[in-house]
Amino acid sequence: LEYNKVNKEREYVNLVDNLQFRSILLRLQERLSDNDRKRLHFFLGNDIPRRIRGDATLSGTLSLLESLLDQEKINEQDFTYLVKAFDEIQCIDAANLLRKHMKQLQSNGQNELVQSPASIMPITID
Repeated sequence: LEYNKVNKEREYVNLVDNLQFRSILLRLQERLSDNDRKRLHFFLGNDIPRRIRGDATLSGTLSLLESLLDQEKINEQDFTYLVKAFDEIQCIDAANLLRKHMKQLQSNGQNELVQSPASIMPITID
C-alpha cells in the first residue's frame, strides 16, 4: 500500500510538471513573432522532420516543440537545448522566460528536500 502511495505521488508530480512545462511553452508562443518562428524552424532544421520545418505557423511551432519532446531533446526538467536555440536566434525574451522557469525548478528541487509532494497535496487511495 505504501509503494502504491509513493507511485501515485510521483505520477501526480510528473503530471503537474508536464502540464506546467507545456503551459510555459504555450506562453512562449505569445512572445514569438512570425520571423522568430521562421528562424527557429530554420535553426532546428536538422532536428525536426521536413514536414514541420516548413510550417512556421503557431500550429507548426507547437509540432516542432512536440517533436523535440518526442526525441527527448527537451523535457520538463531539462530544456537547455531550447534555451540555447533561442539565444542563437536572438530571441532573448523567450530564452529568459525559459531560464526563469529553470531557476524556479531548481529552487523547487531544493524545497522538495524539505517538503514532500504528499504534504502539499495529500493523495487519497480508494
